[in-house]
Amino acid sequence: MKVVILTPTLTEGDAVGNDVQGMAATLRQMGHRVILAVRSLTKQFPVVSYRQVPELLDSPDDLLIYHHSICFEEAVRMIEKLNCRKIVKYHNITPPQFFEGVSRDLIRYCQEGLNQVPRLMRPDVRIWSDSAYNCESIHAHDPNFPVEVLAPFHQVQSLLDARAESMGIGMNDDWLTNILVLGRIVPNKNILLAVETFAEYHRQYNPNSRLVIVGEAAHRLYNDKVLKRIRALKIGGSVVLAGKVTLEQLKAYFLVSQALLCTSSHEGFCVPLIEGMGMRVPIVAVSNTAIPGTAGPAALYADDAAGLAAHLNRLRTDSDLLERQLLAGVNRYHSEFSTEAIAARFRLLLDRALAETGSAVAA
Repeated sequence: MKVVILTPTLTEGDAVGNDVQGMAATLRQMGHRVILAVRSLTKQFPVVSYRQVPELLDSPDDLLIYHHSICFEEAVRMIEKLNCRKIVKYHNITPPQFFEGVSRDLIRYCQEGLNQVPRLMRPDVRIWSDSAYNCESIHAHDPNFPVEVLAPFHQVQSLLDARAESMGIGMNDDWLTNILVLGRIVPNKNILLAVETFAEYHRQYNPNSRLVIVGEAAHRLYNDKVLKRIRALKIGGSVVLAGKVTLEQLKAYFLVSQALLCTSSHEGFCVPLIEGMGMRVPIVAVSNTAIPGTAGPAALYADDAAGLAAHLNRLRTDSDLLERQLLAGVNRYHSEFSTEAIAARFRLLLDRALAETGSAVAA
């Protein structure tokens, strides 16, 4: 079977990009011909322009898998018009209000992407979603529309297999407690709450601690707010802004961290949580959007800086609790989110989708 996987962009290390690559690898292992198509061409991967998709999908038995993560009008029109099998992987779209005062373009792109969702909900289209939380965005338009949950493919196995690159990280041999935050410095990740949580923890419980924020400073205005808050709380000497890192550097940061802190205000899945589970780093998190559905019992939850800081301290002072949390995380990763578990679920859903259109996936 010929399969085209269509996505706006394909970037190494990006969550949607990792999902696309994982799907493609699984489909190829099953013996299918897979072509990756994008709007923004890249030299990182072998891809074709989205403009070639209609001519590539020239048979009703071909399959288009479109990853919807932001507005992509041309892709939505293909879903509406092409005569082939069609699946949409819905990754959730950040509510545009998070970017007010930060980026007018992102406000428009996110709003248009949300407006396109009802057009993807067609009788001839199967929709898969990263999480049960993401399904709510579909069911807000039609509570009875069928949506299947399929966790995204990810880079955790590559992370586990990677050789840590510690050069330049500079914290391997000291005795400070490292609190790790992963994610781009953007409003929806609520890095401000992470900074406030660390300040509370540093002041009330453990002055021998360090906050490590790993992620690209994607928007200058929000990054400036984060820097201003760090200065106001007088913790600048205890905060590392690592920026975007390689996989090998990310592993090094995990290896020297005593906790993963997640304070995001909006997540459709939250891949860093399963990275923490796989790397055996305990998790403290807020309990909103998709976060509890992904982390489950592997995280300790609170929704303000004081509560989050108290949980960080419990992990440091209660060895039995720490071991229980680590075990919960590892077990959850292997049972729900390992590459093998996700690939098995993917094959099941694909088999079901093709069977509904008169075909079956080869075993």
